[in-house]
Amino acid sequence: MILITSAGGKTGRAMIEEFAQSEEPVRVIMRRRDMDDELSALGAAEVFHGDLANVADMSAAAAGCRAIYFICPNMVEDEGIIAQSVIAAAKSAEVERLIFHSVLHTQVQALRHHWARLFVEEAIIESGVPFSILQVGSYYQNMLPSWDKMLETGEHGMAYEVEAEMALVDLKDVSEAANRIVNDPGCVNGIFEICGPVITLVQKAAILTRVLGCKIEAKKLPVDKVIAHAANMGISDFGQDCMRRMFAHYDIHGLVGSPRVLEWIIGRPPTDFETFARRIIRLRADAE
Repeated sequence: MILITSAGGKTGRAMIEEFAQSEEPVRVIMRRRDMDDELSALGAAEVFHGDLANVADMSAAAAGCRAIYFICPNMVEDEGIIAQSVIAAAKSAEVERLIFHSVLHTQVQALRHHWARLFVEEAIIESGVPFSILQVGSYYQNMLPSWDKMLETGEHGMAYEVEAEMALVDLKDVSEAANRIVNDPGCVNGIFEICGPVITLVQKAAILTRVLGCKIEAKKLPVDKVIAHAANMGISDFGQDCMRRMFAHYDIHGLVGSPRVLEWIIGRPPTDFETFARRIIRLRADAE
C-alpha cells in the first residue's frame, strides 16, 4: 500500500488514479471530510483524516504502507514543519521509499516557495530514509479552469510575459513517471527533473487557434488582479507574496528544464501541448 498526502488537489487525484489503475492499494490522508466518496471513486482504498503537520496523525496514516508519496500543500509557510512530520512518519513505518513531489529549480532564491522546498529536499536526503525526489514543472492542466473563458474571449492568458519560456508538462505524464519511479529500485536516492518541452504563451495560442478553429491570442494578465482573485479564494498573505515573486521571475527567466529525464523514465517523448489540447477538446466533446 502507498500513502498519498494532500490527496484532494489535482496532483493527488492524478496519483490516486495512476497507482490504483496499476493495482497498487492507495491510502490517502487529508483534513477535509467532504471528499471521501469522490476519492474512493478515483481508486483510494482508504481515506484517513488528519493533519500533515501532526506527527501522530501522519504516523498512524503511514502504518503498514510500503511507501509515502509526499505532496505538500502549495505555497504554505509551515512546509518545513510538515516535512519533518512526514519524515518522522516514514521512519516510524519503516517505509521502503519516501517520494517527494517537489518543484523545478528549487535552487532559485527569488522563487520563495521553490527555495523553501530546497530545504525540504535537504532534510529528506539527510533523514536516512530511502527517497526519490521529483522536481516537477508547471502543468498544462493549470489552464483548464479558464478554458471556457478562453473560448468566450479569444484570449489565453497567464500572469507572465507572453514570450516567457516554460517547460510545461502533462500531469498524466507526471503520474506515470511517479509510478515507474516508485516501482523501480534503481530510482532509490535519485533526484529527477520532470518537465516537458519548452513553450511560450504565444506558441500555445497559435496551436490553440489551429486545433480549435478560432482565433486565440496570448495575453499577459494583470498580476494584481490575479493575486486579488487568489486572495478571494483563500490564499494566504504568504502565498500571495510567493505568487508575486514567481510571476516577476517568470517574466524575465521563465521556468525551463530538459524533457530528456522524463522521456527516459516513461520510455517515450513527453506529451506536447498540441496533443494535450486535442485530448481536452475530445474529452469535452464526449462529455456534452
